[in-house]
Amino acid sequence: MFKLGFTLFCLAAFYAIYLDGQIRSKMDGQIWRLPAEVYGRIPSIRLSDNLNAEQVKRILLENDYRQTTLVAAPGDFKIEKDSLLMIRRAFPFPGGAEAQRVFRLRFEEERLKTIEDLINLRTIDEFSLAPKLIAMLQSEKEERLAIPLQNYPRLLIDALILTEDRRFYEHGGVSPLGILRATLNNIRAGHTVQGGSTLTQQLVKNLFLSNERTFRRKIHEALMAIILDLRYDKNTILETYLNEIYLGQNGDTQIHGFELASHFYFGLPIREISLDQIALLVGMVKGPSLYNPWRNPDKALARRNVVLKLMLEHRMIGQELFDLLSARPLGVQDKGKITRSYPAFIQTLQSELRENLGDKREGVLLGARIFTTLDPKQQQYAEQAIIQGTAELQLRVKNPHLQSAMIIADYQRGEIRAIVGGTQVNYAGFNRALNAKRQIGSLVKPSVYLAALSDPEQFRLNTPINNRPITINIKGSPPWQPRNYDRRYGGSVMLVDALARSLNIPTVNIGMRVGLKKVIETQRLMGWDHDNIPKVPSMLLGSYSVSPYNVTKLYQVIANRGAKIPLSTIDTITDRNGAVIYRHNKKAEQVVAQEAAFQTLYAMQQAVERGTGRSLQADFAALSLAGKTGTTNDARDTWFVGIDGENVTTVWLGRDDNGETNLTGASGALYLYKDYLKRTRAKALKLNNKPPSIKWVGIDAYGGWNCYAPVRNIPVWADKNQSFCQQSPTVAPASSAAPVVQAQPAGASTATTPPMPERNSAVPAPSAPNNKGPAIVEEAQPAN
Repeated sequence: MFKLGFTLFCLAAFYAIYLDGQIRSKMDGQIWRLPAEVYGRIPSIRLSDNLNAEQVKRILLENDYRQTTLVAAPGDFKIEKDSLLMIRRAFPFPGGAEAQRVFRLRFEEERLKTIEDLINLRTIDEFSLAPKLIAMLQSEKEERLAIPLQNYPRLLIDALILTEDRRFYEHGGVSPLGILRATLNNIRAGHTVQGGSTLTQQLVKNLFLSNERTFRRKIHEALMAIILDLRYDKNTILETYLNEIYLGQNGDTQIHGFELASHFYFGLPIREISLDQIALLVGMVKGPSLYNPWRNPDKALARRNVVLKLMLEHRMIGQELFDLLSARPLGVQDKGKITRSYPAFIQTLQSELRENLGDKREGVLLGARIFTTLDPKQQQYAEQAIIQGTAELQLRVKNPHLQSAMIIADYQRGEIRAIVGGTQVNYAGFNRALNAKRQIGSLVKPSVYLAALSDPEQFRLNTPINNRPITINIKGSPPWQPRNYDRRYGGSVMLVDALARSLNIPTVNIGMRVGLKKVIETQRLMGWDHDNIPKVPSMLLGSYSVSPYNVTKLYQVIANRGAKIPLSTIDTITDRNGAVIYRHNKKAEQVVAQEAAFQTLYAMQQAVERGTGRSLQADFAALSLAGKTGTTNDARDTWFVGIDGENVTTVWLGRDDNGETNLTGASGALYLYKDYLKRTRAKALKLNNKPPSIKWVGIDAYGGWNCYAPVRNIPVWADKNQSFCQQSPTVAPASSAAPVVQAQPAGASTATTPPMPERNSAVPAPSAPNNKGPAIVEEAQPAN
């Protein structure tokens, strides 16, 4: 018996050592394979933005702050006479963790003038708000937000211990009294109504064991609970439990921990939910599926009130508060807010992570924080425009198969603000914005004109271009006869008007003069370096396919005055300790002449003011928008790119089966862009910041220089500091009109084509110290 007992003792000891090793390897190392937390754009409040009180209030409400009469908790703010008092939430920003702060914002003449930090007793120029958690990149189909014990509300801990394990701080991992009490209650009831497991046992089951109901598993659970309690202090066990406990299911993904459950059910951090919401989460520990507030709201409500009743009986709350809290509705948000939002943006983000982090990304991103460029409000506006606008067009043209996509990007920073991949905005299916390659039609034209304007000796905005029908002979193919969309032609048209009216014949003439090679080189420099661009004349009219994402790349360069910044959904990635893992390179590369890009942007403004995008003028003339429509053969694809003072927006509308839409760029994609503009707060596009070598010069209706009574003013690249006006107004002789540019191969003799499209003489004005004549106006501003 002694030998047998000794042998059993040794076996038990060795087994205990083995279990201890398992526990230590888990608890002392990486307890969980934490998913990466994905956050939206970090919002800021700055003095330099000249905000009024209503705008500040809107920003706070959009970021889940609460307007109250008493500022008591993080996320509270109240508006006083000429000031706003708020408690800014703590957050681990990429530049370093910041504690919660109390700010007073003072307004003078309805504008924000002073920001006071009432904790540090100083004034500041700006502060950041905690960004919204928009998604979590899954790891092993589990999601959690692990936070320190001190960040959990005391009332949550007290309610949990009261409900689940009242002797938590007294027992050694297993509570014999609890087991005995549960056994007696179950015998009286005739079925299982109460469990005897401690919090420590529940943690062991969740971390190390399965859910099988066997005696062997219970023995394992008890032994490991005792070892865990001996090895670690109660607070460590409690913190691990709070972050580990299973509290629900989001599709095929498990929700673990109270912090993530608080975001999942209420859309708020655990420190900001109310006491009745805390009681609901504590009550769900007993059975997250049974007490699911969406599936079984009545059972969830009853269970919450049981927890509140326990708190009343143990004097944690009073009768009046109990009556108030128990009468409240559950207060849960719409289901699935954590991982099902913004699927097209998240798909684009994951593609970018693969490209920049490669095969190492899974290990690098464990528990990381990804700070993205997404603006949740812009995303919402884009989604609403796509859903509502497309539905209206489907009814209007009786075409239920219409689909659409939209991308919005800050062109000065290369940051993508919103992506919508289709009308089913929450469906993580085919991302048309990123992956759909469709013929671009007239969207190609600005790049053709930009290539031409890069050579100021040959082309300026008032250069007259032939607008008569032409035939181009192509070796090995039938002759090509491009036509204008409206089948209207004329003698010649100014270059700026040819782009504004999206005329095909002048575009072909310009492109052939510049040369297909030069046009393609320009497009590749601007971002189409991986697209298949055919070297045939029809490419000048967009006879090839590009994705909306890549279209946005090219127009970002135009909007940013010729400087290319790689588009990105990522701002910064940090690890759990705040160290930067990756940061988006926002350094701009000047890939085309800024003067050429500036003139092209002006011509696109003319397209909105008087050309194919003029329907925008009725409601948005004050924004001075630039834009370009695009329509392909048989109206299979409709496009619009709009540029305001901050963002470039690309819209595509068509059918997945490449069928006809019965719409054009102006009646299809542009309609969706207008819907989006009605929802957002776009900034006006101003061309004040021009390159030094650009001069505003007046012209007449025919494109001749006229600085005294101009019909309009155009930007001109004075590459040799030329003067474009005479000292006094004169009538130009008919012979001074510039020859019309016609299509011919690049590199052909241009001796018959003067470099300047002048109707009047371009002789510089003589320098006279006491000139009594009228002043020469070369720096006039645009007519609009």
